[in-house]
Amino acid sequence: MHSMSAEVFKIRPIISCVGGPTDRISWFLNKIVSQLLPKIPSHLSNTEQFVQYLRNAELDQTCVMESFDVTSLYTNVQNDSALQALSELLDKHARDINTFGLSKARILILIRKCLKCNIFKWSGKYFSQIRGLAMGQRLAPVLAICFMSRIEEPVLARLPVLYCRYIDDCCVITSTQHEMDECFRVLNEQSQYIRLTRETPRDGWLPYLNTQIKVSDGILHVKWYQKESSKNIIIHAKSAHPSTVKRSVVRNMIKTATKFCTHEDDRWESRSLALRIASSNGYSTLRYQHRPPRVANQSRTPRDKKLPLCIPFFSDKVSAAFQQCILRAQLQDDVFLVNIPNDNIKRQLVRNRLYDTQCVLEQCVVCPQGKIGDCAKVGVVYQLECLACHSLYIGETGRMLSVRIKEHIAAKKRGKHTVGAP
Repeated sequence: MHSMSAEVFKIRPIISCVGGPTDRISWFLNKIVSQLLPKIPSHLSNTEQFVQYLRNAELDQTCVMESFDVTSLYTNVQNDSALQALSELLDKHARDINTFGLSKARILILIRKCLKCNIFKWSGKYFSQIRGLAMGQRLAPVLAICFMSRIEEPVLARLPVLYCRYIDDCCVITSTQHEMDECFRVLNEQSQYIRLTRETPRDGWLPYLNTQIKVSDGILHVKWYQKESSKNIIIHAKSAHPSTVKRSVVRNMIKTATKFCTHEDDRWESRSLALRIASSNGYSTLRYQHRPPRVANQSRTPRDKKLPLCIPFFSDKVSAAFQQCILRAQLQDDVFLVNIPNDNIKRQLVRNRLYDTQCVLEQCVVCPQGKIGDCAKVGVVYQLECLACHSLYIGETGRMLSVRIKEHIAAKKRGKHTVGAP
C-alpha cells in the first residue's frame, strides 16, 4: 500500500455578518473609524498611492527592497489590542473626524459589542470565535490596520527610505541589507502572535500588490504583475452578460495594466500580458489593440440625477430594444437602463448549503422522505407521488419547499387534482 504522511491543513474561519444583528451599526461605526486611515503614515489605499510614494522616494543603486507579509493577520489580532490601538488614534485625531455626536467611550463600547457578535452555525451546532478578528466583520479591516500602525512604530522611527503597507502587505526600502534585517527583526518582536514572512527581488524585480518594481542605476521601473497562482479568469466572451460589461472588463484590465508603467518597454510588456489573458478568455484582441474612439454622450443630464430603469438581462438584443424605446420616448435625460444579472450557480450553492438547513416543522412530510432540512430548501425541482394511485407530479418552486408542499396538501383536501404554478 502507498503510505501517506500526515498533512496539516491550515484553515481560517470566515464568519459572514451580512444581514446579522450588528451589520447596520457596524456599517455606521466603520464610516466613523475609516476616517482615521489617512492619518496613519504608512497606510496605502490603492496602487496609485503606492506608485506615488515610490516616485517621491530618494532611490539609488545601493537601496535594498523587500516585501513583508503578515501571516494570518485577522485571526492573530486580539480584540483588546485592536481597540487599544483605535483608542490611541482617536485620542490623537478625534477633532479631525466626524463622530456624528458619539463620544470616544461610546464608540469603543459599540465596537466591542459588535466584535462579540462572531457566532456561526456549522452542521446544526453553534460556535463562537474566541481569538482574533472575525473575517467577514465590517470593522475587521480597519481595526487590523489600526493595530498594525502600533506594531510598525519602532520601524518608522528608524527612518527607512520607504515603508508603506496595504493591510498586511508591507513594502520596505532601506539603505543597507543590515538595516533591512533589523526592520524585519523588530517587527517580529512586537507581538507574540504577529509573525511576518519576507520576499526578496527575483532578477531585480520585486512583486508588490499588482505591480513589480525595480531600481536600475537609480531609475525606478514599474510594470503590471499577476501572481503565478492567478488563474487569469475573467468574464468569458461567451458568458451571458451584457456586451458592454464584457468590453468594460477587458478595457479596464488593459488600462490597469498600463496605467502605472514607468517606461515604454514595461508598458508594452504589461499590455501584452493583459491581451493574452483576454485572448485566453475568448476575446478577440484586435479590437483592443488601439484606444477606442470616444462616443458622444446622448444625454446632458448626469447619471446620478436620473432614475434607474432596472430590468433582468435577457440578451443584448432585448437591452438594445429597451434603449431604443427610451430614446423614442425622449426619456434619455430622465432614466437610464440597468441590466440586472440573472441568478448563478454560486448564489444557489451558497444559499442552499445542506449544513445550514434544519427542519423546524412539526409532523414534517418532506424530511422523513429524505434528509433532515430538505423542507427548508428553495429553488428546487421536486417530485410527488400519490400513495393511492401512484401518480407522479413533478414541479419546481423558487420558494421554500415546505410552503409549496403545504399548498399541494391543501389543494388535495379541497378536492383539486392540480395546483397552480408556484
